[in-house]
Amino acid sequence: MTITLSKNDLQELYAESMNNNSCVDGAKQTETISEIPRKLGNGYLQNIELCKGLLLTIVDGYANDDITIKMPVREHSVELLVSCVSDSTIKGDRGKSNWESKVFGSGIAAANTLFAKRMQRNHIVNVHFEPELLKNLFTESSGELPSELKALIKKDDFRTCFESKKLPSEILILVHQILHCPYQDFTKKMYLQGKVFELMALQFETLKRENKRNNRKQKLKSEDIERIYYAKDILLARWQNPPSLLELAREVGLNDYKLKIGFRHCFKTTVLGTLQDYRMEQARQLLTEGSFTVTAIARTVGYTNRSHFAAAFKRKYGVNPSVYLQHK
Repeated sequence: MTITLSKNDLQELYAESMNNNSCVDGAKQTETISEIPRKLGNGYLQNIELCKGLLLTIVDGYANDDITIKMPVREHSVELLVSCVSDSTIKGDRGKSNWESKVFGSGIAAANTLFAKRMQRNHIVNVHFEPELLKNLFTESSGELPSELKALIKKDDFRTCFESKKLPSEILILVHQILHCPYQDFTKKMYLQGKVFELMALQFETLKRENKRNNRKQKLKSEDIERIYYAKDILLARWQNPPSLLELAREVGLNDYKLKIGFRHCFKTTVLGTLQDYRMEQARQLLTEGSFTVTAIARTVGYTNRSHFAAAFKRKYGVNPSVYLQHK
């Protein structure tokens, strides 16, 4: 059986299980441990606020059934995610496991679907950075952030994502140290802060090495370019319910990395950027017709938040959609 939930459904289930939550540090409430709702599975979710703008979340648990979670378009902070799925449900036993990591930028997260398979144990170390914290800590003497960090910080645009599926042993050691912190109270926070920033540094070094290696290895052949154009046709034909990056790559017979660099090469933008441009053009045409409200058009092109839609439209065309509607 597959359970399908919305983000709100998930929040309500966690709210119902609040009686099983515990606050580790009393009135400060900077560290909490929550049981995974019994209706969904078994395990725990731990949140630790390491400082203002820096949140560490640790998850260890498994689902009783296959679970699908539909996530809407939403605001997003900078996120570093290291996760592992194993074939063992015994706590402390990871069985056959596969660790991977992702770095997400801030901005707007596109609607997507999350999956959890029945009786597969999930181990997750998730770090959320508010953009202001990164700006305060890492702005250089020029007044600018390093280019690698600057690329992560957006406001009214879709977030950036970097992915690494083969993690070096140094990162796995750090994750183990975070999961088995030997300290308590303020020394625990000091220790975890240091490990989190070390984890981020190693992650960026890994990404830089991978990008250099992939750029040397990946070359587009004429048949690859044909597949890239075919992928664009598929994407735009199904723009209201688009395939994921992996689904699209599989459909045209490419790996996801070659699909991404192919879109950059052929269209000077990303897969998501191509989709976003098309959505904005559809919105502009609907506004020109004058038969719909701005809110209705926002929903039609995939936005549940009108202000997010307005910001994206203005960034594309230099004017708010409501003003465009008045002067069409």
